[in-house]
Order: sequence, then C-alpha cells, then structure tokens
Amino acid sequence: MGTIVGALLVLLLGIVIWFVAGKINKTMRPPQPLIALASHAALILGCALALLIIILNSWVLIRTGHVGVVTLFNKVQPRPLYEGFNLIAPWYGVEQLSTQVKKRPGKYDAASRDLQTVHVEMTINYRLLPDQAPQVYQTIGRGFEDVIIPPAEQEVLKAHTALYNASDILHQRPKLKAEVQQDLTVWLAKYGIELREASLSNIAFDPKYAAAIEAKQVEEQNAEKKKYEVIQATRDAEIVREQAKGVADRAREEAKGNAEALRINGAAQSEYNQKVSQSLTPQLVSIEWIKAWEKGGSHVPQYVGGGAGSNFLMQLPALPEKK
Repeated sequence: MGTIVGALLVLLLGIVIWFVAGKINKTMRPPQPLIALASHAALILGCALALLIIILNSWVLIRTGHVGVVTLFNKVQPRPLYEGFNLIAPWYGVEQLSTQVKKRPGKYDAASRDLQTVHVEMTINYRLLPDQAPQVYQTIGRGFEDVIIPPAEQEVLKAHTALYNASDILHQRPKLKAEVQQDLTVWLAKYGIELREASLSNIAFDPKYAAAIEAKQVEEQNAEKKKYEVIQATRDAEIVREQAKGVADRAREEAKGNAEALRINGAAQSEYNQKVSQSLTPQLVSIEWIKAWEKGGSHVPQYVGGGAGSNFLMQLPALPEKK
C-alpha cells in the first residue's frame, strides 16, 4: 500500500509543478518557452517516476528459508508466497517470516508423583510451517514463539513428570523424553509450529533428595558387589570341588590299574611257580645248587645226599668266596 501512496505523491507533485508553471507562464508577456518546457518536463517526470515505482514494486523476492505473508490494507491474504521471485500487485504488502529450524532452550520446575521438585532443562528444535504462516501471522503475530512455546513446554512437562516417582525419572528418562516430545508435537502443530526434536538436557532434584538418591545408589552398588562376590566364591568352590573330584577319580583309576596289574602279575607268578614246582626234581635241585656254588655264591650246599636207597651224607667244607 505504501508503494501506491508514494507513486501517487510523485505523480501529484509532477502535476502540481506542471499546472503552476503553466499558470505562471500564461501571465507572462510574452510567454517563456523554457517555463513551458520545464512544466511539461515536470509532468512527464512525475508520471515516469510513479510508473517506475509501481513497476519496481510489482514483484518481490522471498529470501531462502522464509515465507511471504501477503496483506491488503492490513488484511492477511490466505495464500503465502514461497522462496524465490514472485509477481504481485503493487497495492499488496508482504511480510517475510523465517521457516528455518530454530533452537530454543528453557528451564522449568515440575513435580514428581511423590511430590518431589524436579528441575528440568529442555531444549527443542522447531520451525514455522510455511502453509500455515498466514494464519499464525494473523492470529499471533511475529512473536509467536514466545506466546505459544513456553506455556506448551511447561504444561506438557508437568503433566508427564507427575506420572513418575522421583527415583524412576532418572531410570526412565528415555521414556519420559519420548512421551514429552510426542505430546508437545501435537500441541505445537495446532499453532502451525513443527517440532523437530525435544531433549531433556539436564534433570536435577533438590540437594537433600539428590543426596538421598546418591546414598541409595551407593547401597545398591555395594549390594551388587556383594552379590558378585558370593557368585564368584561359589564358582571358585565349584572349581575346587571339580578339581578335587578329578584328582580322586584319577587316583581311583590308578589304584584300579595297579591292583589289576598286581593281580595279573600274581596270577602269572603263581602259574610260573606251579609249573616250576611240577618240573622240579631232586636231580635238578642238585644241579642248581652246584651251579650256584660254581658261581661263587655265598649260600652253597653244605651236604650232598647219597644215591637212591642209601642214607649216606657227607659234609663238604665251605670254600672261600671267589673274587
């Protein structure tokens, strides 16, 4: 609209100059050609400048990552203008809004189900939906982020932390984050804002409760340590028991083997002795005694028996041991 007003002012100024100069020139005797020429030049220049202003404002270049909201006499038009070159009537106005992804951090206080205070730092990434930019600009204005996002974050976060005990919030943080992001996405979508990501960057409690949680975690860690030590001791005992069983089994098997070997040797020796006793005659015994004596044995026969049917015995002197 400002374009039309500017063009009309320039055109009006040219017309006024042309009209005043013409009147002045008519009162002069004789009329001055230069004044007449100047008056016509002012009229032509005013028309040209007005036309140039209109032409230059008959198109608009929407910047990258922005959307154009068209207005006519401050009334928002439903169709937005997208990135690039756009032709538009000069009596329309254009407001450019960013549709790029923005980052917004925030700190909030909430309460858990067991009424413990929870301090949360939440960061979201969001952007304005281009198709809904005219409605957002018309109903909320340029500062839509500050009007819509903080109350939505506060309400959604409080609604979900109230479902968890304080001790469960840290353990189920991924689940809490997913639930908050889902509900916050639905909330912001009603106002033409697309939520890309929501993260719970930091969760803290009051100092006293934080100290209690830390003490509880230490106790749980000690309990887990004791449990591990018991399991390890049980495993060590099983290893020792299995080793002892292995040694006992090996000793038992060795004893069985030795007993079997002794039995076999005893049987063989018995069989041998039986065979020797069956084949042993007085003559053979005498021959063995004589062989032992010839070898210089210390135990040689001292007596020699007579022949069959005689009881004659003769004592032989023991010979000195051979070297």
